[in-house]
Formats: sequence, structure tokens, C-alpha cells
Amino acid sequence: MDLSAEEISDQLTELGLEATFTRSGQNFKSVVLGRVLECYHHPDADKLSICQVDIGDDKNYDIVCGAPNVKAGIHVPVATIGAELNNGKFKVKKAKIRGVMSNGMICSGRELAYNDDHEGILILDTQEKLGTPIENILSFCEDVIFELDLTPNRGDCLSHLGVARELGIVISQDVIRKKYNLIDDGDKTENVVTINIDVPEACPRYAARVVKGVKVGPSPKWLTERLESIGLSSINNVVDAANYVLMDSGHPMHTFDLDKIVGNKINVRFSNKGEKFTTLDNVERKLNNFHMLICDDLKPIALAGIMGGLNSEITEKTTDIFLESAYFNPTVVRKGAKVLDLSTEASRRFERDTDVEGVIPALDHLAQLIHEVSGGTILKGVVDEYPKRHEPRVIHFSVKKCNALLGIDLDEKECNRIFKSLQITVEKKNGSLECKIPSFRNDLEREVDLFEEIARVFGYDNIPSSNKFTGSFISLEEDSQALDSSLRTQLQAMGFHEHYSNSLLSKNYTGNFKGGVAVQIKNPLSLEMEFIRNSILPGLLMAASYNEKRQEKGFKFFEIGAIHNQSNKSHTKTKEKFHMGLLWYGNPGLHWRQYEDRDMFRCKGEISHLLNTMGLMKIQFKIGHVQGYNVALKIYFGKTQLGILGIPSMEVLKEYDINLLPVIADIPLASLREILQHNKFSYQSPPQYPCVNRDIALQVIRNVPSEDLYKTIVKEGGDFLKDISLFDVYKAEDVGDKNKSLAFSLTFRSKTSTLKDSEVDAVVNKILNSLHKTHGAIQR
Repeated sequence: MDLSAEEISDQLTELGLEATFTRSGQNFKSVVLGRVLECYHHPDADKLSICQVDIGDDKNYDIVCGAPNVKAGIHVPVATIGAELNNGKFKVKKAKIRGVMSNGMICSGRELAYNDDHEGILILDTQEKLGTPIENILSFCEDVIFELDLTPNRGDCLSHLGVARELGIVISQDVIRKKYNLIDDGDKTENVVTINIDVPEACPRYAARVVKGVKVGPSPKWLTERLESIGLSSINNVVDAANYVLMDSGHPMHTFDLDKIVGNKINVRFSNKGEKFTTLDNVERKLNNFHMLICDDLKPIALAGIMGGLNSEITEKTTDIFLESAYFNPTVVRKGAKVLDLSTEASRRFERDTDVEGVIPALDHLAQLIHEVSGGTILKGVVDEYPKRHEPRVIHFSVKKCNALLGIDLDEKECNRIFKSLQITVEKKNGSLECKIPSFRNDLEREVDLFEEIARVFGYDNIPSSNKFTGSFISLEEDSQALDSSLRTQLQAMGFHEHYSNSLLSKNYTGNFKGGVAVQIKNPLSLEMEFIRNSILPGLLMAASYNEKRQEKGFKFFEIGAIHNQSNKSHTKTKEKFHMGLLWYGNPGLHWRQYEDRDMFRCKGEISHLLNTMGLMKIQFKIGHVQGYNVALKIYFGKTQLGILGIPSMEVLKEYDINLLPVIADIPLASLREILQHNKFSYQSPPQYPCVNRDIALQVIRNVPSEDLYKTIVKEGGDFLKDISLFDVYKAEDVGDKNKSLAFSLTFRSKTSTLKDSEVDAVVNKILNSLHKTHGAIQR
């Protein structure tokens, strides 16, 4: 295959297997063999040495070195001035270290990516000429490691074989699974072991082989290096062989010490509730009745599809091996692993479904490899308990429907070519294509899945874009989250930043605010994520605490998301509700112009403005007592409560470790949606006639609220009055210690004609008389 690592990575990503890669091997330039002639302590540093180094160019170089094992007379790798380490990320330059000029660098094994030793420099036992490039002395294994980020449905690609099939699509080459011609001898396997499956719905197939006379010990170097390159540690040659075949074929298998299997009989069954079993990690686990066990005549010896048992593990004393290769139901393995919080390489693959027809090929591969690395004799034949054979899934495919959905124009011949590259067998029947799905593609269940396969192989970038859409209006559904989008747009325009928080919380945060009884998760990943959030506010307060500790002085956050609480009807049912949370913290940043403080009044105005833009014009706020708040205002539209605005209590702020008082708001979206759905909006054309402005200044007693004056002005202003704004509040000696002066700006306009001064003056006098009579206001 003539593709570079970059091309392979790009092609796999385009096929839906997001790929990245790293290179291993030589990662340096200009590192040569040197010899330390002299070595003495640095005058100004206890842990540094000054070394005089010869690299064979008739010059001696002073190099400062901090390694404890440096001494005169040793051969070392020397990075000369201008040398590059770590694939060019580090360049060696002249440097003055504690007053002494260093002309290069003596390298450790880790710095050269030769080994993991960084406690000291790499000492070389060689007779090579000084100045010889280090790569001519040490051997570096050049390799490229690809890392794939797979979607959960592509379990078939959790192996080299699966990825090879995908690359075969790229280069138009069939990938044929290797067949193994085993040299078996001695007794038949069926005479040595027997298999009984009590739960065929959970274990449709179980196969076994036996290898006798093996010698368990260290793995050969090539096997150890292969496993270590992908992050697996070597255990012994038998276990390493099983791990190697697992990664190569994608089919998990297990090896048992045959002498520890009582009666040489395998029984596959579900565990009894409360039954205990000790797994290979030496942990005793309490099982439920949905855990599947592999047992001998007396006891469980493995947790099926997850982990083997300590009582049947392979040790250095093992000579006879029982090899298991089976197909387990993905749901059974997934449930069992999640309940025990036990995830393994095996369970990861069984959970995503494996190839039922790959059971025997993987078993033969493992038997052959164990024979190669540990000796022994493979007994004749396979015991294969397979009561109900797998029938290939058949999906009917329409080329016309596929083209219509994807917006492309492929003919039947091209579709057949793509299916062939996917190893899908196609037969034309009754005008459609009958597609037989290979056993390793368990994710292909419907016709639309085949459409997706056509799209990804054809190339998403090759699908033409279209600016046209045709369809029936009957098929269009109302967007239930259209309000959410409008709120997001408006809040961002008001300077809010959207926050996304984890919907899972610890128990400590579920009782801060009134949100119903929180829903507890049966198998949480940790105690910090034990409950589903029952309020939108904890995430915002945690974000405020996080930003406060990083010296942020002022910000505004919002979040729109779901909360859950237990249903009153049943503890097993939950209610889902969508809420909008708002948080104001601190003041805006330093600016030459003075901004208003972010207090309750400012936040109240922003809430009113936000709801006004949604079409709700008459918003009211009423003081109330609410759990979790020190001060709270209930937000109303008519008689309907829309939410709560307030300042959290000191107990809540202490819980979140917040020092500065924030303002928060919690608005359920269900009530808002219902009101907006029934609220009829009317639109008016722009006014045709000019407006007339009048300013009035009123002196009133200080305890008279400006809102009362506002309501009186509205009442007496009639149809001509269009707008009112309070633009000045004045308190001074010339109006008296018990009085204040308020200045209002009034805007008048008629819908039918231009207003005359006399008409406006009449309305203003009516307003002033009512203000004086009702509130004792005097015009200034």
C-alpha cells in the first residue's frame, strides 16, 4: 500500500473513523558518539558537573551535565550545537549555566527515545569511532501508531483486521482473513473437554481447543514490543498471545489452566443472586442473577465476556491450556460490566457486538501462536457448541431512494461496486437489490444504514450542496425549541455568555434549591455524579466559583437545559423539565464611562427587557420567600408565575465557595412557551404623525414610590400618551429634608392627526392635577 501516514489518517477520517497518528523511532538529528575525558564539580552548583568531551573532531568541548552517573572515561551520546531532539521541538544551543558556558548536551536514553531511563545519561559500550552518528550504533524501531476515535456502533473496527477492511475500501483491494493450517496431534479435543450451554440466548456459541505440554515464560521480544507499542504490558507468553490475537482479530478469548477445571467440563449459566466470585484482579465481587458465568463441575471460573477467575489463571506451573472462544450477547455483557463498574478490553468489544462467525478463525489463530511462542501440542479438532446457526441479515436496497435521500445520482453498477468493497453480497430481485450483510457488520440493520454506507464510501465531500428544498408542508413539524433559539440570540446580544454544565451532580448540590426530589443513578461513575440535576442553578454557581478563583471581576452567564425530578406517581418514573438559568456576577470591566452596578434593580430591568422582546410586555415582580435565596422576587405575567430572581443565601454561597454576592434567576420554559403560544401578537405600522415631548418635575414626600406616580401618569395620560421615562431624582436642602424631586419625560402622539399644543397641555394639566390630588405632588 503506497500511502503515507498522513494520507492513511485522512482517508480513515473521511470514512468515519477519526484517526490521528504518532511516529516512534529516531526523533533526533546531529547526535554523535563522544567520550568524557575529564569530569569535575561545577564551582557554583552541587549537582552539576563540567565535562570535557571529545567527539573526534580534534577539539574538546566543555559541557555542563547534571547526571549522577557521568564520569571520566565513558562513551556517551552527545548532541552538538544545532542538534535537534524530540522531532525538532528542542534545539541545542550554546548556553551559560551558572556562569559556565556549555557547548552541547550529553543525552539520556529517554531524550533519544531509546528507552525510558532519565535518571542518568546513556552510557555506551562500543568501540566505534568517536563522532559516529548514534543511529549507526543504536537500533531504533521506526513505527507509526494510529489512534482511532470510534463511534459505539463500529465495534468491528476495534481490531487491526477491521481497520484493514476499511483501508481496503480506500485502495480498492479485498481484505481476506488469513487461514491457519494447524498441525494438531494426539487425542481429540472432544474427548478431553465437554461444553454445556444453559443459556443459549445469552451465549449462542461457545468453542474450545486444548494445547498440552506448553512452557509458560517470558514472551519473545517481537511480541513484547508489539504489545508495548499499543500500551499493553507483557505478562507471559500465553496471555500475551491471547492479547495479540484480540487486537489483531477483534475477538476476545480467554485461556484457562486445564488442570484447574474440575471434571474437564464447561457449563455456561447465569449466576445466582448474591453469588460471589473472585476475578483475576483478586477482587471478590458480589453478582446478580443477570451476570453470566463460565463454570466447571464445581465452581465458576470466569465472568463471561468480562474477566477470568483467579482460581483458573495461567501460571508458570501451567502445562495444559484450555482455550475459550465464544460469542456473548452484547446486552448481557454490558449490563454485567456496568453494574460491577468493571470495564475490560474484552467487555469493551463484546458490548459493541462481535463476529459470531469469527469465533473459530480467532481460536485457530490463538492456538497456532501459543504453539509458536510456548511450544506444546495442539489437540485434534474443535469443540464447537453452536445450537442455532447465524443467518445473514438481508436488507432490500433501492438505488432510487438512496439517490433521493443523499441528493446524488449513482447508478446500480456504482452501488454494487461500493457494496462489494464492504463485503456485502448483492443479488437483484424484483427490481431491488437484496443485500446480505456480513456477520462482522452488526451495525447494519435497516435500508437507511446502507444509504449511510453509500454516502461515506462515495465521500461526504463529493455530495453536491443544494439551495433548493421540496417537500410537503404537512411533513413539517413546529420547532418546539424555537423559543430557546430566540432566547439565546437575545441573551448573547445583552452580553451574556452561554454556559454548558454537567447534568450529573453530587448529593450536596441537589438540596440547595427547590426543584423536587432528585433522581439517583443506580450505577454512577463516581459520587460526584450520583444524581441527575434537579435545578439549573448549581452549574452556573460552580462556573461562577471557578471564574472568581481566576480573578474574573465581572461576567454574565446563562444556561438552557433539562432538569429532572422524581414523579409523584412513582419513584421509578421521572419528570423532565426545561429551564433557563441566568447569573450576574460583579461589575463590568474598567472603563472611562461609569456603568450602572449589577444589583437586583439592574438585573430586574434586564429580565423585563428580555421578556419584552419575547412579546410579554406587562411583567411584574413580587417579593417572596424561596428556598436557597436570601432575597427573592417572583416574576409574574398576569397571574402566571414565570420564575424567580434573587440573591442566593449565605449557606448556598458557602457551599459553592463564592465570596461576592451574585444575582441569579431561574425561569421554567414550559410556562413561557404556553403563554407565548396563546398570546396573540399585533403589529402596527410606523407612526405617520410627529410626537410632542413634555418634561414635568414633581416634588413629593420621599416615601412616595416613583412607581405610584408612574401608574397615575399612565392612567390619566389617555390614548395620546405613548411613553414615560424617569430621567432625574433630586434630593437636597432646597426641596426639604423630607422631600424629593422626580423629573419625568412624557411623549405624546395621535394616530389620526398632528397634535396641537393646546391638546397636549390639557392632558398634562389633567395629569398634574391627579398627581397633586392623589400623591400631594407639587410641580416645580
